Amino acid sequence: MRIAFFAVLSPIRSALADYAEGLALAMAQNQDVTIDFFVNDDYRPDNPQILAKFKIYTYHDFAARAARYQSILYWLGDHGRYNGFMLDFIHRYPGVVVLHDLTLHRCVMDVTLNRGDVAAYQAEMRYAYGDVNALEIARRVKTGDGDQLVLDYPLYERVVDSSLGLVVHSEYGRSRILARRPEASARRIPHPFFMPGQTAPLSPESARAQARASLGLPDEALVVGSSGIFVPNKHLGDSLSAFVHILPSHPRSKYILSGFAVPHYNLAAHIEQMGLSPYTMITGWLPPEPFSRQMAAFDVGIHLRYPHIGGVPYTPIRLMGLGVCTIVSDIEPLAELPQGACVKIAPDAYQRDSLRVILTHLADNPDFRRQIARNGQQLIEQNHNLSHIAGQYIQFLADRRR
Repeated sequence: MRIAFFAVLSPIRSALADYAEGLALAMAQNQDVTIDFFVNDDYRPDNPQILAKFKIYTYHDFAARAARYQSILYWLGDHGRYNGFMLDFIHRYPGVVVLHDLTLHRCVMDVTLNRGDVAAYQAEMRYAYGDVNALEIARRVKTGDGDQLVLDYPLYERVVDSSLGLVVHSEYGRSRILARRPEASARRIPHPFFMPGQTAPLSPESARAQARASLGLPDEALVVGSSGIFVPNKHLGDSLSAFVHILPSHPRSKYILSGFAVPHYNLAAHIEQMGLSPYTMITGWLPPEPFSRQMAAFDVGIHLRYPHIGGVPYTPIRLMGLGVCTIVSDIEPLAELPQGACVKIAPDAYQRDSLRVILTHLADNPDFRRQIARNGQQLIEQNHNLSHIAGQYIQFLADRRR
């Protein structure tokens, strides 16, 4: 089976690139599978493993090559620059679409309305929802009501109708799709756990020691961490407030912010105002390999997310797989992670107080913290095995051949 894989790849600063590369390398272990990548034309992929293993084309090359492929895999998120080029191909060359978010509204807006094609945006809205005030909805999406509106008007309907099959990462996602399109062929395949560039697995203890050495952190320091692209709906203010609360009893603690903040979110200034500069480190953007390894330094990883746009965040899967005690928001996309394999906090008016109490308990009780970490790692080993999940993708693509 020859697969055309439409995706984003490194050096694009997106978890979708990291995850696409790891999955493709695992799928390619099957000798009956050949994968060619098709990417946007505004960057050059740079991962040596990917360049050595796969042929990579821009999307302009696909039409002339389309007949060579038995299956097409579209790796689709709600980001116009990264994913917008795929939309036309999904309709012209149907394949299997992986919906990483439960909305494509911003992606569709970017390739239509934001480029001056008002009629195309209105046509998409009419196709999906009939007679609605499309431009008023677009205005509200742009000016503050975004996350809820893009779930109410996800604009994935035409993509679902054009696809031979859909992959989502949670039963919540699958149920949302089927509620709007009951005839859709939608399958839940969870995120796989893997470490980019790692050829042999490390024990949690070895990974932790290496990560702490690279950061200059002593073994006895209590390390709290958050990873990814930092935006307001990750509630780092609440996380930092909880961290302040544990400093009197754990004065050698560090908060590692492994990633970078979006331009309109001045996280560094917020940290300085709280007097936390001596206790925190913002690493900035890191390539996938050091970014992933750095997470192993954490005693506690915090990944809050609310409001959400329906996708399953990848960071908690990697934190738990590394044996890190992980705190997450108790939201629908993470419903399949049981309390006890991680610590779940309701995204309500009491979130800040709850987080303070929970982080204090985890800091003061290392045996309890380590038990949560072991439970989480065991869950990931059982349900998020990379080779098993690669096999699920191969089988679903084979079942949905063109």
